[in-house]
Amino acid sequence: MLNRLRLTAAMSAVIIQFVPIDKSAIAQEHEGCFLVNSAGEVINLNLLCSPQESIQLTGKDGKFIEDYKRLAKSYSPDATNNLLQGIQSSPSRKIAAAKKMCADAKSGVSLAEVKLRAIGQALSIENPTVKESFLADTDIITILAGNHYCPELANK
Repeated sequence: MLNRLRLTAAMSAVIIQFVPIDKSAIAQEHEGCFLVNSAGEVINLNLLCSPQESIQLTGKDGKFIEDYKRLAKSYSPDATNNLLQGIQSSPSRKIAAAKKMCADAKSGVSLAEVKLRAIGQALSIENPTVKESFLADTDIITILAGNHYCPELANK
C-alpha cells in the first residue's frame, strides 16, 4: 500500500512538470469593480469597492486640495504616500474636516487646541508611519483651514 502511494506521488510530480502553464497576463475586460462567476456572468461590485471620488474641485476647495498635496510632500516618503492616497481617494472628507475645524474655531476651540488633541490621539498609535501620517494630516488641514476657510481665525 505504501509503495503504491509513493508511486502515485512520484508519477504525479513527473506529470505536473509537463503540464503547460499559461503565464501571460490579460487586460481587465470590464470597467470598474466586478467578479465573473463560474457561469461566466459578470457581477457588478462597484458598491462594495471603495472608488475614488471624481468631483471637480474649483475655487477655495480646489486651492485647498492643491495646497494639501504640496504640503504633503514635505514629510517622509511613506507618510507622503499615505497623505496623497488619502487626499486622492476622498478630497471631500479632507475639505469637510477643514471646514469643521473652522466651525469649531468659531465656536471657541482654537486651532492650536485641535493640534493638541491630535497629539493626544496619536499617543495610542504604535505604527510610526501611521502616527506621522495622522499628525501630518491634522497639521496640514489645520494650516489650510485657516488659510482657505477661516482666515480671520488663522492667527488665533
